[in-house]
This record gives sequence, C-alpha cells and structure tokens, in this order.
Amino acid sequence: MDYSWLVPFLSLFTILAVLVFAIVSKANIEERRHDPNVPKSTLAKDGPQGGITFLYPLHNQMAVVRRRMQGRSANPFVANPAHVEPVLE
Repeated sequence: MDYSWLVPFLSLFTILAVLVFAIVSKANIEERRHDPNVPKSTLAKDGPQGGITFLYPLHNQMAVVRRRMQGRSANPFVANPAHVEPVLE
C-alpha cells in the first residue's frame, strides 16, 4: 500500500485544527473582554495589583507606590535615605 498521502493529510488536518482552535479562543477572549463582571487581570494597569509593579525590585516598587501616594494621606512606607545607593549584585 502507498501511504504517501498520509503526511500531507495529517499536516493539513493539523493546520485546520489549529485554525479552529485559534478562532474559538479569539471569540472567547472577545466575549470575556466585554463582560464587566470579569475580574481584572493582575497585570492590568487598573487591576488589583496596579500593573506589573510587583515584578520590579523592592526599592523600585516602593518608589512607584510613593509616587502614587503623593497628595494623599501620610505615606505608610519608610523612605530610603537619598544618599544611599541600592546594592546591585
């Protein structure tokens, strides 16, 4: 028997399956994006953690939080002294 048709058939079937999966996933994401009841992503700027700040080193996180806290009540964080350089290893 000649099985030379098998590889092209399987490759076309795989491409079709990936295409269908992509279309269905896109439809689900668009539907979820327009739903106001879906919780925000932790990476979203207006999400619960305020964007990707939690990925920054700690002294940068504190600087971002301090900038956000300006004009609000007393800053809950202890500021790093201005003359001290952070140690980067």
